[in-house]
Amino acid sequence: MEKTASEIQKERIKELEEKANALIAKCSTATLTSVNEKGYPRTCLLAIAKAEGFSDIYFVTSKRSEINGKVTHFEKNPKASVCYFLDGDSVTLIGNVEFINDRELQAAVWNETDRRFFKKGIDDPKFRLIKFHTIEATFWIEGKFRTCKYK
Repeated sequence: MEKTASEIQKERIKELEEKANALIAKCSTATLTSVNEKGYPRTCLLAIAKAEGFSDIYFVTSKRSEINGKVTHFEKNPKASVCYFLDGDSVTLIGNVEFINDRELQAAVWNETDRRFFKKGIDDPKFRLIKFHTIEATFWIEGKFRTCKYK
């Protein structure tokens, strides 16, 4: 039996998603964009603490400023964008950020090299673990382009 156009499209999307997951597994850093207090995008390059594919990405960051900075931005507006790139392939994501207070998860993603920023580890008052959750992904992988929406 021949596949329908819908089935073919679903297979192509699944293939791109699998490649996007493999791509992020190879990346140690990604950009994270917040919306600042004046409504402008602010992009930072951060180490990826943990990635559950491209769907959920965790970052360790710091609450250093009450006036500006990504933590303050996300406290006011959880909308965000993440982008990662390797060898000509890229994935651009739109989604929302949430703060993770689960101590077990914080400990699981903790990296001792972060102690230079957080002297008390995950107990440092400036330590924040954030989770980015994807609601839209734009893939550019092996010359194939597609944007997909997620819940």
